[in-house]
Amino acid sequence: MTDITQLNQERQRLMQVFLKVKAELATMKEENDALKKENSELSENLAIRETELQNLFSFLGDQGLLN
Repeated sequence: MTDITQLNQERQRLMQVFLKVKAELATMKEENDALKKENSELSENLAIRETELQNLFSFLGDQGLLN
């Protein structure tokens, strides 16, 4: 094989590796974005539940039901 043929084959191989890594990166980014969204939703839900719990304790305290 000539040097040019070998170089072309190596370039093609490297391009395939690059495209595979690029696709994996895109997949990871999508998964990361989905996890960020889920985390945000969970944090919001937690804040809502904390507020509900605080309100419940306040109500129970106002009713004299807490020691």
